[in-house]
Amino acid sequence: MLFDGQGRCLETNNTGISIMDYRGSDLIGKKLNEIFPKVFSLIVDGAILKVLAGQPSSFEAVQILQDSSEVIWDAVLSPIRDKSGRVTRFVGIFSDITKRRLAEQSLLESEEILRSVIDNIAVGVALISPKMEILMLNGQMLQWFPRIDASKKPICYGAFNVPPREAVCGYCPTCKTLVDGNVHESITESPAGEEINNYRVRSSPIRDKDGNITAAVEVVEDITERYRAEEALRKSEKKYKDLFDSTLDGIYQMDADGVFILMNPAGAKMLGHESPYEIIGRKGLEYWRDPGDRDAFRAELKISKSVSGYHMRLKKKNGEPIELETSSTIKEDEKGAFLGMEGILRDVTELKKLADQLRHSQKMEAISSLAGGIAHDFNNILQVIMGYGTMVLDKLEPDSPSKGQMNEVLAAAGRAANLTKRLLAFSRKQPTDVKPTNVNELITDIQKMLVRLVRESIDFKLDLADTLLVVMADAGQIEQVLVNLVSNANDAMPNGGRLLIGTGLQEIDDEYIAINGYGKTGMYALITVSDTGHGIDAETQKMIFEPFFTTKGIGVGTGLGLAISYGIIKQHNGYTKVYSEPGQGTVFKLYLPLTEKPAALEVKTAAADAFRGGNETVLVAEDDASLKELIKMVLEPFGYSVITAENGEDAITKFMENRDRVPLVMLDVIMPKKNGKEVSEVIRKASPDVKIIFLSGYTMDIIKDEYLTESDFDFIHKPIRPQDLLIKVREVLDK
Repeated sequence: MLFDGQGRCLETNNTGISIMDYRGSDLIGKKLNEIFPKVFSLIVDGAILKVLAGQPSSFEAVQILQDSSEVIWDAVLSPIRDKSGRVTRFVGIFSDITKRRLAEQSLLESEEILRSVIDNIAVGVALISPKMEILMLNGQMLQWFPRIDASKKPICYGAFNVPPREAVCGYCPTCKTLVDGNVHESITESPAGEEINNYRVRSSPIRDKDGNITAAVEVVEDITERYRAEEALRKSEKKYKDLFDSTLDGIYQMDADGVFILMNPAGAKMLGHESPYEIIGRKGLEYWRDPGDRDAFRAELKISKSVSGYHMRLKKKNGEPIELETSSTIKEDEKGAFLGMEGILRDVTELKKLADQLRHSQKMEAISSLAGGIAHDFNNILQVIMGYGTMVLDKLEPDSPSKGQMNEVLAAAGRAANLTKRLLAFSRKQPTDVKPTNVNELITDIQKMLVRLVRESIDFKLDLADTLLVVMADAGQIEQVLVNLVSNANDAMPNGGRLLIGTGLQEIDDEYIAINGYGKTGMYALITVSDTGHGIDAETQKMIFEPFFTTKGIGVGTGLGLAISYGIIKQHNGYTKVYSEPGQGTVFKLYLPLTEKPAALEVKTAAADAFRGGNETVLVAEDDASLKELIKMVLEPFGYSVITAENGEDAITKFMENRDRVPLVMLDVIMPKKNGKEVSEVIRKASPDVKIIFLSGYTMDIIKDEYLTESDFDFIHKPIRPQDLLIKVREVLDK
């Protein structure tokens, strides 16, 4: 369009007419501010004045077209000069910039939305230039890291846990991204009050159209809660793994095919493996000793779905038997299909052995109690046999043929008395009777019994020293030790062999003590028991004297024989030594200190045959009628008056009726109605000076433990010879 100096339109082209939505005649003569009434007149007038002054000018105008739409014009005014150089007219060039302005407005609105989104998202966002200048920080970034400002200094902000540094760190994700153009990520920490928060930093490059890096976008995510949850999970998993690995019980899982897919170290060790990895992938059925047991276990699980304390007889990898208890559960899917099983295993092998040993010990205790009871009753019978037999023997003429026969009867009774002694020793109810003992005689006396303990294929010999070996010992206990050792030797030679018991004199000196680490200097009687059996290895030798340790099968041995033997020798101030190697036999050496007074063996009771009677009255309370009459028949010929009672109450009645003339009462410890202790208490209360002798087939230690509490009482152990009975009665009356 061409305008005069007054700003009136002089002419326009057709495009201008079309664009302006005017008819040509309507534009001609109109002033510029009339054409664009929506534009502030001062803007238009100012533009006209500027162009008339010879300077190009411009302005934007909004025009409402006839269809009510808006058009945005970019108006550029250029001056036209005459020949004198004065501006008399100007040209107006009008461009429709509606679309461009709308696009710019849309872009501004989009940028505002994006900025709002970035400022309000829950992650931190920063735009960093290649010079490490901060181009943009969102609100979350400033909230988390208030130390970071937007000063755009060349500072590295990759590590948020320290104040900003003046140099690029070179290791944070943003530094790496700006160097190599790749995406980088790391986890970092930053203080948040008294706590430390954890952040994931991810940096990505921004490139121009030529591929040059123009900036790096740094996205920071607060992963503190997730990190703490993961850390708690890791700790929980570690705690579970530690418990899984350290528990003494086995923990296992099997798949549907019965293959181990999980096993802890304890379970692997139970089944003979060094580590769980050796058992993973193996089938559980190969560890069952009996397929029938396995089938019963599977049937029980199928019915009940789980078991608790179920006993399993399994075998280790090397075939060694093992006893386990399990609490197991089968696993099924939602349709009930079998997926496998899992559970806990507990090794009860030793516990079962102890239980078996306890049952065996209880059985042995019951047998020993029975043996003690038999010995008691048998002693009463022997007392009658020996008593009447002695009386008959004393009345026979020296040349009577019956004298030899009666001697045989009494000898048999003596052997029977020794048998009861063995029974009491077996039942451990024989009292300790330490006295000078000739070791060689002791072994010779029990040789016949020891021979019966070994099989015929074993060559059994004695090699006894010529030296007199006298020790202070309980002969019955030493015999028990020898019986145990010979019995073990017999078991060690199932196919026969040689067994030798020897004796000798041994000195234990300082050199012996230094070599063996034990002992007390002095002279000792040495008993050696050696066999040619299968021998004992070094590891087993360390445990053979421990209670209940045995290498024999279940139900065969108690594991107490060697322990008791060791204890007996130790109680005698002696020592036990074993020498053995597998396949080379075994030698047991028993050291017993020699007594300083061996002559004590020759001491005899001077009055053994010089017994005498008296005229006192003796009350005899005995429930065994034969024994009661025997005692009466023994005492009365020697001047004593005898009153008999058949039970405890009868004894009290008889004593009260004759208390003034009865200085001595003989009481069986165990009687009907009242026992000996109860009777003695009543009698002593009535007559404190009366003397009492207790009689029993049981031994003194049992009587003390179960019936009598006083230590100063006289006791006769049945059976007793008539002459010994007379001596004891006279001895008590003369006190």
